[in-house]
Amino acid sequence: MANLFRIEKKRIVKLTRKEEENILKISPLFQSVSKSVYFDNYDLPCPILVEVKTKYGELKKMVLRKTRQGNVKKEVQIIKLLEEFGLPVPKILHLPFKNENGEYVAIYSLLPGENLQKLSMGSKKELNEAKRLLILAVTKLMNTTQFIRRSKLSRVLPTITLDSELKNLNTKENPWFKEERFQSAIKKLKIATKNINTPLVFSNGDYQPGNFLAKNGKISGFLDFESPSFQDPLMGFVKYPIYDLIPLSRINLIKLFLKRNNFSRKDFNIRLAIGCLKTLKKEIPVNGGNKEVQKYRKRVLNLLDKSLEII
Repeated sequence: MANLFRIEKKRIVKLTRKEEENILKISPLFQSVSKSVYFDNYDLPCPILVEVKTKYGELKKMVLRKTRQGNVKKEVQIIKLLEEFGLPVPKILHLPFKNENGEYVAIYSLLPGENLQKLSMGSKKELNEAKRLLILAVTKLMNTTQFIRRSKLSRVLPTITLDSELKNLNTKENPWFKEERFQSAIKKLKIATKNINTPLVFSNGDYQPGNFLAKNGKISGFLDFESPSFQDPLMGFVKYPIYDLIPLSRINLIKLFLKRNNFSRKDFNIRLAIGCLKTLKKEIPVNGGNKEVQKYRKRVLNLLDKSLEII
């Protein structure tokens, strides 16, 4: 995965006029934007690291965040709640505004620490540390559930049950709808989920390791709340085997989380099978595609079959 990251020269991004103007309005000391680059991420576009020069020659760093797949305005509300709860989240330096392209943009403080994806790609010791911290971070996020539920914002957060996941999959708009393999999986999963009543938890919708920061052995930041919801506690982990998020996907991360929260491998495989079906619907054509697409389709289908075997 390391070779998928890009050098800074390849990550330079030009801010719009409104974006620059709103950044400079944050403080009377801000003089000019000296640098704006995407974070060192294998998945672009992503949040932008902005460096501002003050009239005293100092350099101040902050984060420019645009709506990608969710809602930056809702993210700002969630961040304020999580700050009240006591989690280390970014400070809101500028509330969401629309740029010239009609995109909503917010400006946040830059949190200290290294993201857990980068940490996991170091030594074996750092990989194990990333695993420990990831489980800790997800647990802390889950522990905010009742606090979030008591807030007014909870009324507009989606509630995503396993039953609703299956209903959203089994629609005629799904290109896989008429596939016998797909319908067979849906039928089996309907039976498997019939008596599951696992309490839903607050989730940022994405437990990928890049969304958690750590410093000196402690979680120093929680990121990415564009798509928050109340969700099954295991669904956030299914992307590890589906997307093969190495190196964390190749060690006992999920096994350890299951053990600590009294879940079985069968419990996880039910969610993994649902995750595979969601990925097929969203990202993979039924037929055709280049070699990479064909390889991806084959891997997800094999993962689906294996997970269904243990249900």
